[in-house]
Amino acid sequence: MTQTKKYDQTVHILHDVNKHIKAIEGLYGAEQGNTAGEYAAEIRELLKPLIPVQYTENPILNILLTDKESVMREKGISVTIKVDNVNLNFLAPIDITTIFGNLLDNAIEAAEKLEGEKYISIKIGSYHKMIAASIENNCGEVKWKNGFPVSAKGKGGGIGLLNVQSSVKKYDGNLILKSDGNKFIAELFLNS
Repeated sequence: MTQTKKYDQTVHILHDVNKHIKAIEGLYGAEQGNTAGEYAAEIRELLKPLIPVQYTENPILNILLTDKESVMREKGISVTIKVDNVNLNFLAPIDITTIFGNLLDNAIEAAEKLEGEKYISIKIGSYHKMIAASIENNCGEVKWKNGFPVSAKGKGGGIGLLNVQSSVKKYDGNLILKSDGNKFIAELFLNS
């Protein structure tokens, strides 16, 4: 069974589980006071991170964004995800994970170190025949070396961005990294 089929099957099962919980709430809620309703709400909350949101037509990116969004919320980072109706199926799954996984991990790492309000904004759209994406987050001071931010991880740090750049090049794309005060922006363009 392919990953996509497994993913679809899981989504269908989880989708129906929500309906079953509602039915249980209806059956027992009135008789048992509020305990059944509260229990059902707890189960629904538990399942929420497992149900990928349909941000795009691409199942791999949906799983990745759903996972990273729940990590961000856990860390107290406010999240905005705006994805236009774009077709990302020309991207190999490994490149989707490399590009978006690394950029989002970096954004999360930078934002979570801050005191006070933390945010990450993700936008994906199309621009002529290209896919344009930007990931913006607030951050502390950024040190630069050879056009890349210097990793706080020491030796072995920064490999993720090199991998992103390598994946972006496969699609005749471009990765632009910039900081403006306490704001960091990663922009990428991919040719479909």
